[in-house]
Amino acid sequence: MKKNISFVFTRILYILFGIYTSIVLFIVYKDIDSSFTFKFVVGYAFFAFFMIIYVPFITFYNLRKFKWTEIKKRLIRFISFFILFGTINYGFSYLFRSSDINFYNIFFTALGLSFGISFIDITFLRNKKS
Repeated sequence: MKKNISFVFTRILYILFGIYTSIVLFIVYKDIDSSFTFKFVVGYAFFAFFMIIYVPFITFYNLRKFKWTEIKKRLIRFISFFILFGTINYGFSYLFRSSDINFYNIFFTALGLSFGISFIDITFLRNKKS
């Protein structure tokens, strides 16, 4: 059985991202200051930026294997969650920090959460060919 390269690569990237995130959190928590840790954190920032680009790309790449009805259901779920999370986030920001509401933060938080809930299983989609 032939392994799907994008599935294996995606799993490796997610595992590396988890390990690197743990290491960076440890570095920041312990306030370790050296030239190596600075380079490591900068490398992590580039890796995180790559992941921000890679995850939607591979999701849309795998989404082409679905029928239009399944895509339509997922888009409706995405839009519903986006509106729900945006409204809840705005409501809590208005209640607790009414003088300092950040609309970019509200927008991107709702976008990320709704995208993750609606499409994360497509990111790990395997080719099932016998």
